[in-house]
Amino acid sequence: MNKKKINRSWFIGIFIFLLVGGIIVMAKLGTPFDHFLTKDYATPTKEEQVAYLKKHEEEMTKGVEGWNSKITSVQWDWEDLDVEQIGNGTPQGGGWILTIGGGFNEIVDSNFTIAFELKDKKSFPNMNNFYQMQPFRIGGDLYE
Repeated sequence: MNKKKINRSWFIGIFIFLLVGGIIVMAKLGTPFDHFLTKDYATPTKEEQVAYLKKHEEEMTKGVEGWNSKITSVQWDWEDLDVEQIGNGTPQGGGWILTIGGGFNEIVDSNFTIAFELKDKKSFPNMNNFYQMQPFRIGGDLYE
């Protein structure tokens, strides 16, 4: 074999080795552009969460009214909606919840908060599974 063919074979072999190795490394480590290329459009926005809850407002209201016979009406504060990770002392956290607050019985200083457990940050709440996060209060004092 002549020397040019041997050099060319080595060059092609090294090139293929580096190409395959580079692809493997990039797949494991990611690229500098991953932040821009992997934007998660599947996570619901706050507006989508509010719209979903408004569709189920009656169910939520009946559930809250069932906790205390003196609660005759509920006024939801749609601006007081948060999706947050709850802690349990571990780095991965204890899961995700959606919280929403409101008032009751048309009382100006009244408030309470309910929470829905979420499967993950990308999910909508299950209407059959919510609980009272903060009790009924008027001006900071517990309501009967």
